[in-house]
Amino acid sequence: MSLSHLNPRHLWLVSLYAFRHALRGGTGLVFLFLALSCGLMTAHLLVSPVELLKLEAAKSGAEASSVEIVDFMEEQARGPVKWVLGKSSVDLSEEAAAKVDAEAEAWTDYLLEERPSLLSAVLLILLFSLPFLIVFGAFNQVSGDVQSRSIRYQLVHTERTNIFLGRFLGTYLFTVLTLAILVAVIALYFGFKLNIYEAGDLFLWSGLGMFALSVLSLPWVALCSWLSSAIDSPFGSLTVSSLIIGVVPIFAAIGKATWEPMKHVVWVLPWGIQNRLLHFDVGQVALAALACLGYTLLFLALGMRKFTRRDL
Repeated sequence: MSLSHLNPRHLWLVSLYAFRHALRGGTGLVFLFLALSCGLMTAHLLVSPVELLKLEAAKSGAEASSVEIVDFMEEQARGPVKWVLGKSSVDLSEEAAAKVDAEAEAWTDYLLEERPSLLSAVLLILLFSLPFLIVFGAFNQVSGDVQSRSIRYQLVHTERTNIFLGRFLGTYLFTVLTLAILVAVIALYFGFKLNIYEAGDLFLWSGLGMFALSVLSLPWVALCSWLSSAIDSPFGSLTVSSLIIGVVPIFAAIGKATWEPMKHVVWVLPWGIQNRLLHFDVGQVALAALACLGYTLLFLALGMRKFTRRDL
């Protein structure tokens, strides 16, 4: 593996090709459809109870504002949100457990009270769903061309390093563009449909949420780059990527029931830090972003090492 053959112009051309191919190809369209469906369906499911309760209140002659209904929904959601934010750090020590519980409470207050609560709920769901969604847009970065041997024609014009990193960048840019459109549409949907949040609050929180999704996309796309470079079959790459992403948190949860240290298996992938990209402490957000960058560099290094040494 060497960066000595890295050519910025070739890198740009390859990434532009990968971006355009994602728009025209089936994998990019599938990711676009799944991401938009997941985000918009989640937003609709959160807004529907507000409209339903307002309609029932109007039929009974009572008045219920959107603000009152959303406040009620926030109280109902407080328990599950606090559990999600605090469950990954459970410790046997009473002192440590109390500290984690206090942090989870403050974190929950931050998301549900200081920020637009419904948008916070959507962002949390997107953070959890993102790895599974990204697989469908990033699994076939090089595996299809390796299988068909068509990548040999590209090697005549540029080096393997430019191909591998260029396709990673093109896939990542397409992913970020899709997420940006999704977050913007959801923020506008909440703004016009409910009319209870200030436009500035929605704009700021959607921007910070977009930052979190963009940073988190890096390691997951890089992981798919590595697996795609190691597996010739696109279907095999999709299957293995999905299994690895899904099995790690399940294995950690099951293993923890028999042996407490098994919970740390979740740190093999970014599962353990991704929620902290929405933390109330800027330092925690910065550490989570640096961790995502570290995962990205590791996966890219492993993928490029495999891709530059294998028989094509």
